[in-house]
Amino acid sequence: MSFTDMMSSGRGPGVIGMVMALFVLIGFGLLFMFAFDEGFQGGALSIESLIAQQTKDIETSKGAIISGQDLLNLAPARTLKAKELANLKSKGEGYKDTIGNLKREVATANSEIVLLKDGFEGYKNEYRGFVRGKAKGEAMAKLETRSGGVYEDVNIREVSAIGIQIRHSGGQIRIPFDDLPEAMQDHFQFDPNQKAAAVVSENAARAIHEAAVAVTGDQQKNAMAAARVKEAQANKVKAANTFAMKVTQAEDLENRIEQMGKSIELESRKKVSRAGIMSVDLANMQRQLTELRAQIATLQGLL
Repeated sequence: MSFTDMMSSGRGPGVIGMVMALFVLIGFGLLFMFAFDEGFQGGALSIESLIAQQTKDIETSKGAIISGQDLLNLAPARTLKAKELANLKSKGEGYKDTIGNLKREVATANSEIVLLKDGFEGYKNEYRGFVRGKAKGEAMAKLETRSGGVYEDVNIREVSAIGIQIRHSGGQIRIPFDDLPEAMQDHFQFDPNQKAAAVVSENAARAIHEAAVAVTGDQQKNAMAAARVKEAQANKVKAANTFAMKVTQAEDLENRIEQMGKSIELESRKKVSRAGIMSVDLANMQRQLTELRAQIATLQGLL
């Protein structure tokens, strides 16, 4: 076995300790010989001191050898643990593949469940449409609701996701599904979610209708206002034309009155005079002028 193999197998530290101990012993021997020679040559260290120092170093080396041996003894257990860990890792990878396969199977199963639910809901919707359509026109002698309402001579007019529209002896009413007897709820397959969606849709349709009616009303009001404005403008034009005509008539009448006054003055000088008759005509013309001026004042206020 090479030095690299011993290190990888876990026995490297113990062997190194033994080798180091051997080197230490050899070094101590050489040092002893050197010190012994120096002692005989009058060196400063005594043989006893050198032996004591070497003994201490040997004990230290023994401790290192024992520690190395302990590490060497642990090597098989560590090797076994390493193999167990490798096996666990291998099993873990296998478990990952198994878990991945199971997840894919679960996803496939969930997809199939969704398809089955959709198919079942489709079947239920077909059934709802059939029984609700068939119920239209059915007659009932009496219908009692869960809230205590009692309706007689009932005729079903319509069944929707919100409830049933009926005609009864007292008039018409729509009864919400959740107020119907349980047997009718089950027969017509009442669904709270479908009812909520239908209520939202109905409210939206009502809001759109009301908005359209409001727009139509506003349009009618605008049309009427425009017609009134047009009529007022036409009346104003008519009044302006009449005003101009009246002013012309008044001016003409004023000229005629002035001429009549002169003619009466000349006529009154004659022995046989028509001044009296002419005065009556003048009075009539003056009265007409007064009326024209009043009409002109009225028309002027309209302009």
